[in-house]
Amino acid sequence: MVLPDLSQPIVPSFDIFINGQPLSNLSFDAFTHIVRIVVDDDTELPSMFALELTSAEDSDNLWLDDDELFAIGAEVKIQFGYSHNLETVINGEITGLEPRFSISDPLSLIVRGYDRRHRLQRGRKTRSFIEQKDSEIAAIIAQQANLSPTVRDSDVTHPYILQANQTDWEFLQQRARQNQYEVVVEGKTLLFQPVGNGNSPNLSLSFNNGLLEFSPYLSSVSQVKEVDVRGWDYQQKSPFLAKSSEAIDMGGRYKGTQISQEFGDAIAQISTEPIMSQAEADRLAFACINRTVLNLIVGEGVCLGCTDIRAGRTIEIQDIGDRFSGRYYVTSASHRSSYEGYYTHFTVRRNAT
Repeated sequence: MVLPDLSQPIVPSFDIFINGQPLSNLSFDAFTHIVRIVVDDDTELPSMFALELTSAEDSDNLWLDDDELFAIGAEVKIQFGYSHNLETVINGEITGLEPRFSISDPLSLIVRGYDRRHRLQRGRKTRSFIEQKDSEIAAIIAQQANLSPTVRDSDVTHPYILQANQTDWEFLQQRARQNQYEVVVEGKTLLFQPVGNGNSPNLSLSFNNGLLEFSPYLSSVSQVKEVDVRGWDYQQKSPFLAKSSEAIDMGGRYKGTQISQEFGDAIAQISTEPIMSQAEADRLAFACINRTVLNLIVGEGVCLGCTDIRAGRTIEIQDIGDRFSGRYYVTSASHRSSYEGYYTHFTVRRNAT
């Protein structure tokens, strides 16, 4: 969904489905008493939604005690947009109910839930994986959580990987970081794939095109010229050494690896990770340098509500000067709809200036 036509009246709209049925059909009373909807989309945490309902004097508030309407575990799909042009921003499950009772204020109820990544946070496990790739491990864990896996081949086969008293989410995030991957859930599908900061932007924002606020921060403090990963081959009795200064292209004139050299040749050396092969060392070095340089510029902004701004995607921000204009990787997006309108708050990162 593109941004609304600013030359026409802006009419935000939304729709909510419970177990596949429109909420307006299940309970028109509940649908008409929704006063606020928030969907927080994130690359590092399960995405969250909150529906706030407030009673009115003429309402029977039957939705408060309707066990089937807002049942724990019920599937929820939330759509945002304008007029009849709506797109899904989250498909998740209800995990909590938060009513508020007061003698002076109307009854309110907040229905909370998450996308299906929350299933990976339940319980801790200790187990090992033998002669498998991280992408194969991700597929196994997805299937155990009743999710369909869509994984990008991570190439490197590990002789031995230990999940040590970790939740599946902690473990998958750890494996993703080793590869510069991300763990995403779309509906009932788990995606284990490379971080998408090199992808083409699917949206351009400017102060003439939907952007309301943007505050970037450039810092060279954590930047390095290169990452060196060292390990030991116990069979061959020889060391592993992998070096990487290769940053994914996001445009710009100077990458973080270049800017760091203004203060000398800073090199990050990693020798605490258990490395079993040269290929694994190469993979880790590439992941570490790209994770580091992606922190060169961090920013946060607000724009008119737009469902195209999603965590894990890239956007173009224009007309803010040569140094800060360009492609940004979205790390989180908060879609907020209330009587004040529909707005999207977002955080972004960039590895060049």
